[in-house]
Amino acid sequence: MYSSFNTKPCNLLLLVGLKGSGKTFTGGVLEKYLDVKFLRIEPIFLEILRQEPELAGIPLEQRGFQIVLEKLDELAQSNSTLCIESTGTAYTFPELLAALRQSFRLFIVHVKAPLDTCLERVMARDASAHIPVSDRRLKEINERALLVNLPWDLEINNSEFQDETAIVESVKRLLQQQSGQQQSGK
Repeated sequence: MYSSFNTKPCNLLLLVGLKGSGKTFTGGVLEKYLDVKFLRIEPIFLEILRQEPELAGIPLEQRGFQIVLEKLDELAQSNSTLCIESTGTAYTFPELLAALRQSFRLFIVHVKAPLDTCLERVMARDASAHIPVSDRRLKEINERALLVNLPWDLEINNSEFQDETAIVESVKRLLQQQSGQQQSGK
């Protein structure tokens, strides 16, 4: 279903968590302090919805995720580490994950925060930068996101105190560990 044509060695950090868990915050921190290019996915989907407001469901996912893959392929040409975010709840997420694994050195990072904290954050944030969702839909997405269980390479607790240094150090260790394993031939 999805195709990526990247052939350059490139790390991809996939931040997965509830809406409001701090994935965008985490991606911004990584871009600010590490050599990581953070590609926000929601603006891509917002642009598609602006151009084709009738598009929804799986056709919207397919169009949006294919554009994400094309942008990642392009960014991989000049960046050694990329980062994107997702709740992991899209119907075609398994197919996206397969395409990412095929073309990138994928690291799946679980960004965690309590459900109530996530809901408060979503209600308080700038809605123009995010896909609009009703309270009912937000609850539905986050209930599904709570069930997402992937082979996490790293878990970041982003509950109350958003410690940028801790986030940076944990991701730096993850990337260094992987680099060390590759150099030792593992």
